[in-house]
Amino acid sequence: MNILMPTAGTPYRFSDLFFAKLGLFRSKKVVKKFSGILKGYFNVENIAFVNSGTTANFIIYKILKDLRKRDEQVEIILPAYTAPSLLLPIDAEGLKPVLVDIDPATFNLDVTKVKEKLNSKTLAVMPIHMFGLPCEVDSLLALTKDTDVFVIEDGASALGSTVEGKHIGTRAPFGFYSLNRGKNVSTLAGGIITWNNKDLADSFEKYIGELTSLPAHSQFIMFIKFIALSLAVRPFTYTLLNPIVAKFKYTTLHTHFDSFQYTKMQAALGINLWKRIEYLDQKRVENGLRLLEIFKEKNGIRIPLIPNGSRVAFNQFPVIVEDLEKRSLIIERLKQTGLETTTLYDHPLHNIFPEFNKAGDDPYPNATYLAEHLLLIPPHAQINQKILATVQKVINELA
Repeated sequence: MNILMPTAGTPYRFSDLFFAKLGLFRSKKVVKKFSGILKGYFNVENIAFVNSGTTANFIIYKILKDLRKRDEQVEIILPAYTAPSLLLPIDAEGLKPVLVDIDPATFNLDVTKVKEKLNSKTLAVMPIHMFGLPCEVDSLLALTKDTDVFVIEDGASALGSTVEGKHIGTRAPFGFYSLNRGKNVSTLAGGIITWNNKDLADSFEKYIGELTSLPAHSQFIMFIKFIALSLAVRPFTYTLLNPIVAKFKYTTLHTHFDSFQYTKMQAALGINLWKRIEYLDQKRVENGLRLLEIFKEKNGIRIPLIPNGSRVAFNQFPVIVEDLEKRSLIIERLKQTGLETTTLYDHPLHNIFPEFNKAGDDPYPNATYLAEHLLLIPPHAQINQKILATVQKVINELA
């Protein structure tokens, strides 16, 4: 039997599950304790938890609508290549997404094109740190400095990445992260919100307090999912359960999102996971650096430009393979060695949703090309030097 390495997933230990279970019986102080740990980790004063990154984004939009100076400010600028689910909270708050092409060098939002989309209707610009790669937030902050436009950092896939020692997701006035099962660190689900202005704490508390609490039976089901996930991300059981696990992978567009309060059980799990956060972060950094070396200067393959002063905790390591037949061959050869890869979103937002398409040429050609040619290599903590040596051998043979 060929053992497969999962593409993502935080490896849970028995102690993680034990403390998660204990969280069911603890007071709400466990969430406050986890909050204190993360304030220290991110070096921020203000932090809050919800059930998902999508809900975190949704709560931020509620705050921004309260802060905006004009009701006509309804536009949110974001890259054309990103998670389609990001449109859900925009729509839920009656706002309008405005797309910008990506930069082919950085694989992130092209900040030079944001200025073209700024107008009196712009409420916020949302740089998304795709794959864990830092986007140029400082440039966007400078661009919007003397305006009433907000900047929101989407660090959903970038927990652990820093620029000049400061965590991305904390550089702008607002930021959020995801603790979903495919993210850098996972409590099965969850979202983290950070913000700079301490005077907004009451507003965040109000909106989060309006979310429903997960009932006891749902929390028990969540604990069962913890156990299932702890098995699913281990190579041997992942291989055995692959036909079942495959059914739980996202293959269709999300049409709605559920919002509820973060649970004590998840906070207890998070506290235990954060005892080894340095190791989990460092493995993603080290594996990413090794993959950069493997794919550097290979024929027909492009790697992203890494910003100066950044430490990238890759969620996935992205490469662009110009020849699609070669991309398919790389995917197949790596799978034969036991390493699964992904291609993430097969289409940019404007190809998924017709309302973004205008007659004529492709308005966001770089996003389209990225979607069609992207290949992602897992860099998580279970990827060891032997696996990376195998990747290098395959790429040397094919590229």
